[in-house]
Amino acid sequence: MDQRQRRRVEIYFILYLLALVLLMPDRPVELAEDGTATTPVRIDLFPERVRLSCEVKRDSLGNALLVRMDSTNVIRYSPELTGVSVRALIEDVASGQVLVVQEDSKSGRRFASLRHDRSRNAFVFTWSPLIDATVSKTFRVTIQANGVPMNGVATDALRAVGSTQFVLTTIVNDQQPPQLVFLPGRRDTLVLREELPPAGQSSGPGEFWLEPARTSISMFALQEWTNRIVIGGADPQRDLMGLPTIRLSGEAMSDVARLIDQRTIVITGRAPRSGVATVEVSARRADGTVASTSFTVSGLNYSRPVVPDIVYPGVDYLIDPKMPTNAVGVRAVLRDGGRELAAVVDGQLRFRMSTRDTGKTIVFERTIDGVAETSPHLLAVRPFPAPVIREIRRDQDPNKRSVVVQFFSHDRTENRPTLRVIDGNVGAVRKLSGYLRPADNAKPTVSWIEVFEVTRREESKPFVFRVQATDERGRESSITSAD
Repeated sequence: MDQRQRRRVEIYFILYLLALVLLMPDRPVELAEDGTATTPVRIDLFPERVRLSCEVKRDSLGNALLVRMDSTNVIRYSPELTGVSVRALIEDVASGQVLVVQEDSKSGRRFASLRHDRSRNAFVFTWSPLIDATVSKTFRVTIQANGVPMNGVATDALRAVGSTQFVLTTIVNDQQPPQLVFLPGRRDTLVLREELPPAGQSSGPGEFWLEPARTSISMFALQEWTNRIVIGGADPQRDLMGLPTIRLSGEAMSDVARLIDQRTIVITGRAPRSGVATVEVSARRADGTVASTSFTVSGLNYSRPVVPDIVYPGVDYLIDPKMPTNAVGVRAVLRDGGRELAAVVDGQLRFRMSTRDTGKTIVFERTIDGVAETSPHLLAVRPFPAPVIREIRRDQDPNKRSVVVQFFSHDRTENRPTLRVIDGNVGAVRKLSGYLRPADNAKPTVSWIEVFEVTRREESKPFVFRVQATDERGRESSITSAD
């Protein structure tokens, strides 16, 4: 057996062992105390990019110029989690050295960092490769995450786990690194492919395939979406006969476009007004081989919820998000900047603002798979208004008048007003019992009516006066005259 045949046998034996390893479960089945088998809940991780590249040009003097840089990868996760822990294992494929980067760790921060973006249910990975590298390099990044699913019990036994991988490459002077890492469409595993043909066969282009990052996309009607199609068995920059073709069927969509980004096809568009549209993508390799794939885009057109423009502290509010029950990936969220104040996946959203929130503007929005509506609702948190003298009524008794005062509070027994006589022919002011009631039919009730009786002091003089209402917080109404 010559040297080349022996190498081939060794390579295929290694690939056979690798296949056996990939078929093994991620971890042994654990037994609960009662002897029943338990398995961990799985976290699905979806990286937006399968490869981040850095291209560097170096001249004969050793000067380095950064030509191109993909610095960020967003890895979305599902289901929603609390108590999230995440880390990145960055392996130098050539040497096998591994750098571990955690969310808040300082180690490796100069090279890479990782943070949890709770508002998007995602992890954000960034890297800053050293442009003084003299040779091309390949790194394999493994993202490992665990957490407790929303509404789950925060115990180690019920923590969800998951992992995914993608590739970093530093390309110096257009020289591809010697270690090639391809993604054959599997979500959680990168396979090293040795591009040697079987014994007795000449080398060829190999298998040609396309696979979408997402096979189904649900979006609000007319909202912009993006999907990536991974290309296997061809370099789209040199091996394809023109741009891939797109065929649409089902519901109409607008602004559908395509572009090539590294080894992926990026498809963008706007969701249909309703129903489901199908996107079929085909590519032809230079040898005539055709690969095709497809995915669907659903347009969800929900009723517009009724959301108040102004809310007051201490008041219990209830918003119906107008979302279908049991919808996958749909949430209604109330946010104060990056902080979630309340969220639901179905049912109604309940919340109450505190006094310290006064002056803020909070946001209500609905999201599908972490993507929010294009027009969120803004709610201004305002202090309760000052009382208002709505009217001064004449009485059957010509020596009496009724003053109707509107005041504002989360409860009818709090912040009640008093009536002060500024000047005029008034002898006494009395609050009438039994007149306290809501000022309107709005829900929740924050506006109330109080009625005062004013008595003439001297019958021989005109019954004219000026009054002003003051609430318990010291806010005053405008001065109102009666004549």
